[in-house]
Amino acid sequence: MDKDYFIDYYQVLQCDRTATTHELKKNYQRLLLSTHPDKMDIKNSKNMFLLVQKAWSVLKDSETRKQYDAMFSCHENSELLLYDTITLSDMSLNSAEGIYTYKCRCGGTYALSKDCVEAEIIIGCDECSFSIQVNK
Repeated sequence: MDKDYFIDYYQVLQCDRTATTHELKKNYQRLLLSTHPDKMDIKNSKNMFLLVQKAWSVLKDSETRKQYDAMFSCHENSELLLYDTITLSDMSLNSAEGIYTYKCRCGGTYALSKDCVEAEIIIGCDECSFSIQVNK
């Protein structure tokens, strides 16, 4: 995924990141009807309709949502102050989910999607404002 361009699927579905699957589905259904190309005359209606479908396909499943949230966190926290530097081998890999994790001193977790692994990347904790740099 391009570092400078990241689509916020929560924003596409007009939901908060803490939204339940039920809330996401409700907004998805509402947006699907309102963005359907047959109901809109705007040229980009098909693009918006497809984007709503893509957002729902990613966020409806708990596993793909976890992976997306990890990539979202990578994108969102790329400009934070650095607390520590570790290597990828210091992190635990959950092969089933495709996510590397590392415990923060606050008790939170740093999560890094396998798709987000680069030579060096900065990720934020899911519980506090600390961030770490992960080197390959």
